Amino acid sequence: MKRKIFVIFAFVVSIISFSVNVSKDTLLISINDNTWITRQIAEKVKSIGNYMYDIEIKDVMTETIKTENYDVIMNIFTNTKENITIAFGYFQGGGFSYSETTNETADWVEKFAVKALENLSFQRFLYGENWDILQLTFWKGVDEYPIYQNEKLYFISDRYIGNREIYIFDFVNGTESKIPLESSAEYFPDISPNNNFLVFQTSLFGKWDIVLYNLITKKITRISPSNKNAYSPYFYDNTLILFSMEDESGQGTEIWYYDLYYNKLEKLSDSKRLLKFRPSKWNGNNITFYAINLEDASVNIYYLDEDNKIYPLLVDPFNQTDSWSNGSELLVFSEFNGKYFSIYEYNNNEKINLTSSITNDCFYPTYSPDKKYVFFTNYYSEADVFVLKREAIYKQRNN
Repeated sequence: MKRKIFVIFAFVVSIISFSVNVSKDTLLISINDNTWITRQIAEKVKSIGNYMYDIEIKDVMTETIKTENYDVIMNIFTNTKENITIAFGYFQGGGFSYSETTNETADWVEKFAVKALENLSFQRFLYGENWDILQLTFWKGVDEYPIYQNEKLYFISDRYIGNREIYIFDFVNGTESKIPLESSAEYFPDISPNNNFLVFQTSLFGKWDIVLYNLITKKITRISPSNKNAYSPYFYDNTLILFSMEDESGQGTEIWYYDLYYNKLEKLSDSKRLLKFRPSKWNGNNITFYAINLEDASVNIYYLDEDNKIYPLLVDPFNQTDSWSNGSELLVFSEFNGKYFSIYEYNNNEKINLTSSITNDCFYPTYSPDKKYVFFTNYYSEADVFVLKREAIYKQRNN
Protein backbone atom coordinates (compact mmCIF):
# COMPACT_ATOMS: atom_id res chain seq x y z
CA MET A 1 0.00 0.00 0.00
CA LYS A 2 2.69 2.46 -1.07
CA ARG A 3 1.55 6.01 -1.48
CA LYS A 4 3.01 9.42 -2.20
CA ILE A 5 5.20 10.63 0.67
CA PHE A 6 4.08 13.66 2.59
CA VAL A 7 5.71 14.15 5.99
CA ILE A 8 4.69 16.66 8.61
CA PHE A 9 7.68 17.39 10.81
CA ALA A 10 6.07 19.50 13.52
CA PHE A 11 2.71 20.51 14.81
CA VAL A 12 1.94 23.77 16.58
CA VAL A 13 -0.88 22.94 18.92
CA SER A 14 -2.78 25.46 20.98
CA ILE A 15 -5.44 24.49 23.48
CA ILE A 16 -8.64 26.49 23.23
CA SER A 17 -11.52 25.95 25.61
CA PHE A 18 -14.81 27.74 25.57
CA SER A 19 -18.13 27.41 27.27
CA VAL A 20 -21.16 25.93 25.58
CA ASN A 21 -24.70 26.70 26.66
CA VAL A 22 -25.98 23.23 27.42
CA SER A 23 -28.43 24.30 30.08
CA LYS A 24 -31.40 21.98 30.17
CA ASP A 25 -34.23 22.51 27.73
CA THR A 26 -37.72 22.79 29.20
CA LEU A 27 -40.26 20.07 28.46
CA LEU A 28 -43.93 20.13 29.38
CA ILE A 29 -45.75 16.81 29.70
CA SER A 30 -49.45 17.35 29.24
CA ILE A 31 -51.67 14.58 30.62
CA ASN A 32 -54.82 14.21 28.53
CA ASP A 33 -56.79 11.56 30.44
CA ASN A 34 -57.27 10.09 33.93
CA THR A 35 -55.83 6.63 33.30
CA TRP A 36 -53.20 5.10 35.57
CA ILE A 37 -50.98 4.15 32.64
CA THR A 38 -50.76 7.71 31.27
CA ARG A 39 -49.63 9.07 34.63
CA GLN A 40 -47.07 6.28 35.04
CA ILE A 41 -45.59 7.05 31.60
CA ALA A 42 -45.42 10.76 32.39
CA GLU A 43 -43.52 10.11 35.62
CA LYS A 44 -41.18 7.69 33.86
CA VAL A 45 -40.44 10.20 31.06
CA LYS A 46 -39.66 12.81 33.72
CA SER A 47 -37.30 10.41 35.51
CA ILE A 48 -35.50 9.17 32.38
CA GLY A 49 -35.27 12.52 30.65
CA ASN A 50 -34.07 14.65 33.56
CA TYR A 51 -30.45 14.96 32.32
CA MET A 52 -31.51 16.62 29.08
CA TYR A 53 -34.68 18.37 30.18
CA ASP A 54 -36.26 20.31 33.04
CA ILE A 55 -39.64 18.56 32.98
CA GLU A 56 -43.02 19.59 34.36
CA ILE A 57 -46.13 17.41 34.37
CA LYS A 58 -49.50 19.13 34.13
CA ASP A 59 -53.07 17.87 33.79
CA VAL A 60 -54.70 19.59 30.82
CA MET A 61 -58.14 18.80 32.21
CA THR A 62 -57.60 20.72 35.47
CA GLU A 63 -54.83 23.25 34.82
CA THR A 64 -54.34 26.24 32.57
CA ILE A 65 -51.12 25.78 30.60
CA LYS A 66 -49.00 28.45 28.90
CA THR A 67 -47.13 26.42 26.31
CA GLU A 68 -44.97 29.33 25.14
CA ASN A 69 -42.81 28.90 28.24
CA TYR A 70 -41.43 25.52 27.07
CA ASP A 71 -38.97 24.30 24.45
CA VAL A 72 -40.85 21.02 23.95
CA ILE A 73 -44.48 20.05 24.48
CA MET A 74 -45.27 16.34 24.92
CA ASN A 75 -48.88 15.20 25.15
CA ILE A 76 -49.55 11.70 26.50
CA PHE A 77 -52.93 10.06 25.92
CA THR A 78 -54.28 6.53 26.39
CA ASN A 79 -57.27 5.50 24.31
CA THR A 80 -58.79 2.74 26.44
CA LYS A 81 -61.38 1.86 23.79
CA GLU A 82 -58.72 1.20 21.12
CA ASN A 83 -56.09 0.11 23.69
CA ILE A 84 -53.53 2.55 22.23
CA THR A 85 -51.15 4.88 24.06
CA ILE A 86 -49.63 7.81 22.18
CA ALA A 87 -47.03 10.45 22.97
CA PHE A 88 -47.06 13.39 20.56
CA GLY A 89 -46.12 17.03 20.51
CA TYR A 90 -44.01 19.74 19.00
CA PHE A 91 -40.93 21.90 19.33
CA GLN A 92 -39.50 24.87 17.45
CA GLY A 93 -39.10 23.56 13.92
CA GLY A 94 -41.26 20.43 13.95
CA GLY A 95 -43.25 17.79 15.75
CA PHE A 96 -43.15 14.14 16.77
CA SER A 97 -45.45 11.21 17.48
CA TYR A 98 -45.01 7.73 18.94
CA SER A 99 -47.71 5.15 19.72
CA GLU A 100 -48.03 1.51 20.82
CA THR A 101 -50.64 -0.96 21.92
CA THR A 102 -51.07 -0.42 25.66
CA ASN A 103 -49.55 -2.95 28.03
CA GLU A 104 -49.91 -2.16 31.71
CA THR A 105 -46.59 -3.51 33.04
CA ALA A 106 -43.65 -1.65 34.56
CA ASP A 107 -41.27 -2.91 31.84
CA TRP A 108 -43.60 -1.74 29.09
CA VAL A 109 -43.98 1.69 30.70
CA GLU A 110 -40.21 2.11 30.81
CA LYS A 111 -39.72 0.99 27.20
CA PHE A 112 -42.50 3.29 26.01
CA ALA A 113 -41.00 6.27 27.84
CA VAL A 114 -37.55 5.55 26.36
CA LYS A 115 -38.91 5.22 22.82
CA ALA A 116 -41.02 8.35 23.14
CA LEU A 117 -37.98 10.39 24.20
CA GLU A 118 -35.79 8.85 21.50
CA ASN A 119 -38.34 9.54 18.77
CA LEU A 120 -38.55 13.11 20.01
CA SER A 121 -34.75 13.32 19.68
CA PHE A 122 -34.81 11.92 16.13
CA GLN A 123 -37.13 14.70 15.05
CA ARG A 124 -35.34 17.44 16.97
CA PHE A 125 -32.08 16.36 15.36
CA LEU A 126 -33.59 16.50 11.87
CA TYR A 127 -35.76 19.59 12.22
CA GLY A 128 -35.16 21.31 15.56
CA GLU A 129 -33.78 24.84 15.53
CA ASN A 130 -32.86 25.50 19.15
CA TRP A 131 -30.31 22.94 20.31
CA ASP A 132 -26.51 22.84 20.47
CA ILE A 133 -26.00 19.51 22.26
CA LEU A 134 -28.74 16.89 22.13
CA GLN A 135 -29.23 13.59 23.94
CA LEU A 136 -30.26 10.90 21.43
CA THR A 137 -30.62 7.69 23.48
CA PHE A 138 -32.23 7.23 26.88
CA TRP A 139 -31.96 3.53 27.72
CA LYS A 140 -30.97 2.90 31.35
CA GLY A 141 -28.09 0.64 30.27
CA VAL A 142 -25.20 1.18 27.86
CA ASP A 143 -25.44 2.98 24.49
CA GLU A 144 -22.02 3.48 22.89
CA TYR A 145 -19.87 3.76 19.72
CA PRO A 146 -22.16 5.90 17.54
CA ILE A 147 -21.80 6.19 13.75
CA TYR A 148 -24.21 8.32 11.70
CA GLN A 149 -24.78 8.02 7.97
CA ASN A 150 -27.68 8.15 5.50
CA GLU A 151 -29.93 9.55 8.26
CA LYS A 152 -29.39 6.42 10.34
CA LEU A 153 -27.58 6.03 13.66
CA TYR A 154 -25.57 2.83 14.20
CA PHE A 155 -24.47 2.13 17.77
CA ILE A 156 -24.00 -0.54 20.44
CA SER A 157 -26.62 -1.09 23.14
CA ASP A 158 -27.35 -3.68 25.80
CA ARG A 159 -31.04 -2.79 25.90
CA TYR A 160 -33.68 -5.44 26.55
CA ILE A 161 -31.42 -8.54 26.79
CA GLY A 162 -28.33 -7.20 28.59
CA ASN A 163 -25.93 -8.16 25.80
CA ARG A 164 -24.18 -5.61 23.59
CA GLU A 165 -25.68 -5.66 20.09
CA ILE A 166 -25.68 -3.33 17.09
CA TYR A 167 -28.79 -1.18 16.80
CA ILE A 168 -29.84 0.89 13.81
CA PHE A 169 -32.09 3.89 14.38
CA ASP A 170 -33.77 5.31 11.29
CA PHE A 171 -34.32 8.98 12.11
CA VAL A 172 -36.63 9.70 9.17
CA ASN A 173 -39.00 6.77 9.75
CA GLY A 174 -38.62 6.76 13.54
CA THR A 175 -37.88 3.03 13.62
CA GLU A 176 -35.25 0.81 15.21
CA SER A 177 -33.72 -2.52 14.18
CA LYS A 178 -30.72 -4.58 15.26
CA ILE A 179 -28.24 -7.18 14.07
CA PRO A 180 -29.54 -10.37 15.75
CA LEU A 181 -26.44 -11.69 17.52
CA GLU A 182 -27.77 -12.37 21.01
CA SER A 183 -25.03 -14.84 22.00
CA SER A 184 -22.04 -12.55 21.45
CA ALA A 185 -20.86 -9.01 22.23
CA GLU A 186 -20.31 -6.42 19.50
CA TYR A 187 -18.26 -3.21 19.44
CA PHE A 188 -17.06 -0.49 17.03
CA PRO A 189 -19.56 -0.61 14.16
CA ASP A 190 -18.74 1.23 10.95
CA ILE A 191 -20.75 1.63 7.75
CA SER A 192 -19.36 1.56 4.21
CA PRO A 193 -19.66 4.82 2.22
CA ASN A 194 -22.08 3.13 -0.19
CA ASN A 195 -24.28 1.92 2.72
CA ASN A 196 -23.99 -1.74 1.63
CA PHE A 197 -21.93 -3.16 4.52
CA LEU A 198 -21.43 -2.93 8.24
CA VAL A 199 -18.14 -3.94 9.81
CA PHE A 200 -17.70 -4.48 13.53
CA GLN A 201 -15.73 -6.18 16.30
CA THR A 202 -17.38 -9.26 17.77
CA SER A 203 -16.86 -12.18 20.16
CA LEU A 204 -19.03 -14.40 17.95
CA PHE A 205 -16.20 -16.88 17.23
CA GLY A 206 -14.83 -17.14 20.76
CA LYS A 207 -12.28 -14.30 20.59
CA TRP A 208 -12.19 -10.77 19.21
CA ASP A 209 -12.73 -10.82 15.46
CA ILE A 210 -13.64 -8.39 12.70
CA VAL A 211 -16.69 -9.38 10.67
CA LEU A 212 -18.40 -7.97 7.60
CA TYR A 213 -22.19 -7.81 7.58
CA ASN A 214 -23.97 -7.47 4.24
CA LEU A 215 -26.96 -5.22 4.86
CA ILE A 216 -28.69 -6.56 1.75
CA THR A 217 -28.16 -10.34 2.08
CA LYS A 218 -27.73 -10.34 5.92
CA LYS A 219 -24.66 -12.57 5.50
CA ILE A 220 -21.83 -12.39 8.08
CA THR A 221 -18.23 -12.99 6.95
CA ARG A 222 -15.22 -13.11 9.25
CA ILE A 223 -12.36 -11.13 7.69
CA SER A 224 -9.76 -11.40 10.48
CA PRO A 225 -7.59 -14.55 10.90
CA SER A 226 -8.79 -17.32 13.17
CA ASN A 227 -5.65 -17.25 15.36
CA LYS A 228 -5.38 -13.56 16.33
CA ASN A 229 -7.52 -11.03 18.17
CA ALA A 230 -8.56 -8.06 16.05
CA TYR A 231 -10.11 -4.73 17.04
CA SER A 232 -11.78 -1.44 16.02
CA PRO A 233 -12.53 -1.71 12.26
CA TYR A 234 -13.01 1.27 9.95
CA PHE A 235 -14.01 1.66 6.29
CA TYR A 236 -11.15 3.45 4.49
CA ASP A 237 -13.34 3.36 1.36
CA ASN A 238 -15.92 0.98 -0.10
CA THR A 239 -13.44 -1.89 -0.47
CA LEU A 240 -10.67 -1.35 2.12
CA ILE A 241 -11.21 -1.93 5.86
CA LEU A 242 -8.65 -0.82 8.43
CA PHE A 243 -8.34 -2.48 11.84
CA SER A 244 -5.76 -3.27 14.51
CA MET A 245 -4.67 -6.84 15.25
CA GLU A 246 -2.37 -8.45 17.77
CA ASP A 247 1.13 -9.36 16.62
CA GLU A 248 2.80 -12.76 16.74
CA SER A 249 3.83 -12.29 20.38
CA GLY A 250 0.31 -11.47 21.50
CA GLN A 251 1.71 -8.47 23.43
CA GLY A 252 1.37 -5.74 20.80
CA THR A 253 -0.90 -4.70 17.94
CA GLU A 254 -0.31 -3.52 14.38
CA ILE A 255 -2.56 -1.82 11.83
CA TRP A 256 -3.82 -3.97 8.98
CA TYR A 257 -6.15 -3.57 6.04
CA TYR A 258 -8.50 -6.03 4.38
CA ASP A 259 -9.36 -5.67 0.69
CA LEU A 260 -12.93 -6.84 0.04
CA TYR A 261 -12.42 -6.97 -3.72
CA TYR A 262 -9.30 -9.15 -3.67
CA ASN A 263 -10.01 -10.89 -0.32
CA LYS A 264 -6.52 -9.93 0.84
CA LEU A 265 -4.96 -8.99 4.19
CA GLU A 266 -1.90 -6.76 4.49
CA LYS A 267 -0.02 -5.32 7.47
CA LEU A 268 0.66 -1.57 7.33
CA SER A 269 2.50 -0.69 10.55
CA ASP A 270 5.53 -2.16 12.26
CA SER A 271 6.33 -0.73 15.68
CA LYS A 272 6.75 -2.97 18.71
CA ARG A 273 6.66 -0.15 21.25
CA LEU A 274 3.08 1.02 20.48
CA LEU A 275 -0.17 -0.79 21.20
CA LYS A 276 -2.33 0.62 18.40
CA PHE A 277 -6.11 1.01 18.18
CA ARG A 278 -8.89 2.64 16.14
CA PRO A 279 -7.17 3.49 12.85
CA SER A 280 -8.98 5.92 10.55
CA LYS A 281 -8.29 7.86 7.36
CA TRP A 282 -7.14 11.42 8.05
CA ASN A 283 -5.97 14.45 6.05
CA GLY A 284 -5.75 12.81 2.66
CA ASN A 285 -4.36 9.28 2.75
CA ASN A 286 -2.74 9.40 6.18
CA ILE A 287 -3.98 6.95 8.80
CA THR A 288 -4.37 8.21 12.34
CA PHE A 289 -4.71 6.03 15.43
CA TYR A 290 -4.31 6.22 19.19
CA ALA A 291 -1.72 4.06 20.91
CA ILE A 292 -0.45 3.02 24.31
CA ASN A 293 3.30 3.45 24.60
CA LEU A 294 4.54 0.19 26.10
CA GLU A 295 7.61 1.93 27.55
CA ASP A 296 5.86 4.58 29.69
CA ALA A 297 2.12 3.64 29.42
CA SER A 298 1.21 7.04 27.94
CA VAL A 299 -1.77 7.16 25.55
CA ASN A 300 -1.44 9.52 22.59
CA ILE A 301 -2.37 10.00 18.94
CA TYR A 302 -0.11 9.10 16.02
CA TYR A 303 -0.41 8.72 12.27
CA LEU A 304 0.96 6.64 9.43
CA ASP A 305 2.08 8.77 6.51
CA GLU A 306 1.65 7.71 2.89
CA ASP A 307 4.85 5.65 3.12
CA ASN A 308 3.55 3.81 6.22
CA LYS A 309 5.98 5.54 8.59
CA ILE A 310 4.72 6.43 12.07
CA TYR A 311 4.83 10.00 13.40
CA PRO A 312 3.40 11.61 16.56
CA LEU A 313 0.39 13.84 15.99
CA LEU A 314 -0.80 14.79 19.48
CA VAL A 315 1.50 13.87 22.35
CA ASP A 316 0.68 15.80 25.52
CA PRO A 317 0.90 15.13 29.28
CA PHE A 318 -2.83 14.36 29.37
CA ASN A 319 -3.80 11.14 27.65
CA GLN A 320 -5.59 11.29 24.30
CA THR A 321 -7.68 8.36 23.13
CA ASP A 322 -10.46 7.27 20.72
CA SER A 323 -9.25 9.38 17.79
CA TRP A 324 -11.40 9.31 14.63
CA SER A 325 -11.57 11.14 11.32
CA ASN A 326 -13.62 10.82 8.13
CA GLY A 327 -10.65 11.43 5.83
CA SER A 328 -10.75 15.22 6.14
CA GLU A 329 -8.24 17.47 7.87
CA LEU A 330 -10.42 17.33 11.00
CA LEU A 331 -9.87 14.89 13.85
CA VAL A 332 -11.95 14.22 16.96
CA PHE A 333 -10.73 12.45 20.07
CA SER A 334 -11.18 12.19 23.83
CA GLU A 335 -8.67 13.73 26.24
CA PHE A 336 -8.33 13.66 30.02
CA ASN A 337 -8.48 17.19 31.43
CA GLY A 338 -7.43 16.32 34.98
CA LYS A 339 -10.95 15.46 36.16
CA TYR A 340 -12.70 13.69 33.29
CA PHE A 341 -12.42 13.00 29.55
CA SER A 342 -13.77 15.61 27.14
CA ILE A 343 -14.31 15.53 23.38
CA TYR A 344 -11.73 17.59 21.49
CA GLU A 345 -11.31 18.52 17.86
CA TYR A 346 -7.96 18.94 16.13
CA ASN A 347 -8.51 21.63 13.50
CA ASN A 348 -5.88 23.71 11.71
CA ASN A 349 -3.21 22.95 14.34
CA GLU A 350 -5.58 23.90 17.17
CA LYS A 351 -6.96 21.59 19.83
CA ILE A 352 -10.51 22.67 20.69
CA ASN A 353 -12.65 21.39 23.56
CA LEU A 354 -16.12 20.70 22.14
CA THR A 355 -17.73 19.50 25.39
CA SER A 356 -16.20 21.82 27.96
CA SER A 357 -19.52 22.27 29.78
CA ILE A 358 -20.14 18.53 30.24
CA THR A 359 -18.63 17.59 33.58
CA ASN A 360 -18.38 13.82 33.13
CA ASP A 361 -16.51 11.45 30.84
CA CYS A 362 -17.19 11.56 27.11
CA PHE A 363 -15.74 9.03 24.62
CA TYR A 364 -16.01 7.55 21.11
CA PRO A 365 -16.55 10.68 18.98
CA THR A 366 -17.32 10.48 15.24
CA TYR A 367 -18.31 12.98 12.57
CA SER A 368 -21.38 12.94 10.39
CA PRO A 369 -20.36 12.64 6.71
CA ASP A 370 -21.00 16.37 6.17
CA LYS A 371 -18.96 17.23 9.30
CA LYS A 372 -21.82 19.33 10.70
CA TYR A 373 -22.19 17.10 13.75
CA VAL A 374 -20.08 15.17 16.23
CA PHE A 375 -21.64 12.10 17.83
CA PHE A 376 -20.24 10.72 21.10
CA THR A 377 -21.06 8.77 24.24
CA ASN A 378 -21.65 10.71 27.45
CA TYR A 379 -21.09 8.75 30.67
CA TYR A 380 -23.14 10.46 33.35
CA SER A 381 -25.10 8.10 35.63
CA GLU A 382 -25.31 5.84 32.57
CA ALA A 383 -23.91 5.76 29.02
CA ASP A 384 -25.98 7.43 26.30
CA VAL A 385 -25.35 8.73 22.79
CA PHE A 386 -25.25 12.51 22.35
CA VAL A 387 -24.65 14.78 19.37
CA LEU A 388 -23.38 18.35 19.08
CA LYS A 389 -23.63 20.93 16.30
CA ARG A 390 -20.13 22.04 15.34
CA GLU A 391 -21.35 25.36 13.92
CA ALA A 392 -23.21 26.18 17.14
CA ILE A 393 -20.20 25.27 19.26
CA TYR A 394 -17.88 27.43 17.18
CA LYS A 395 -20.37 30.27 17.34
CA GLN A 396 -20.30 30.06 21.12
CA ARG A 397 -16.52 30.15 21.00
CA ASN A 398 -16.44 33.32 18.89
CA ASN A 399 -18.94 35.22 21.02
